[in-house]
Amino acid sequence: MEKKQKSQARNITLIGVVAALYILIGMIPPFNLRGGAIQIRLGEGFNNLAIFNKRYIIAQTIGVFVFNLFFGLGIVDAIIGGLQTLTMTWVVYQVTRRIPNTILKFVASTLIASIFMFWIAAELIIFYPKFADGGFWLTYGMLFISELASMIVGSIVIYAVSKGINLKK
Repeated sequence: MEKKQKSQARNITLIGVVAALYILIGMIPPFNLRGGAIQIRLGEGFNNLAIFNKRYIIAQTIGVFVFNLFFGLGIVDAIIGGLQTLTMTWVVYQVTRRIPNTILKFVASTLIASIFMFWIAAELIIFYPKFADGGFWLTYGMLFISELASMIVGSIVIYAVSKGINLKK
């Protein structure tokens, strides 16, 4: 097999593995605490993978889309959550590729992912008001803190994994 074909097969495999892990982790109750605007999904920590390789943008987007479709609030949630993840991880990739320090990349990734939760706050307010906890700003604040917690835990785990596995390849 040619080197390019091996590389494409590896990328597709890694995309599938990360998407499947997001879905699997989301299905395990201790790793997916949901209630209104509190949404601590430890799989969200995989957003940090975008600092290493753009393939993880697709992986995380697929994972979020499928999870939200089958275990979230349905098709609207899948579309909005998927688009939010696609946009946010692309921004993370673009911003962090200009940052030389790995720790600062994780800080930037965590902050960007948390800020982008305004999409989900708007989704809840507009389409699922019974899941919003108050108005937009209260819902956004709770989602921001939830995402921040998920991303911090994810940063620690992904950083440790990156010490033993080259996530850039």
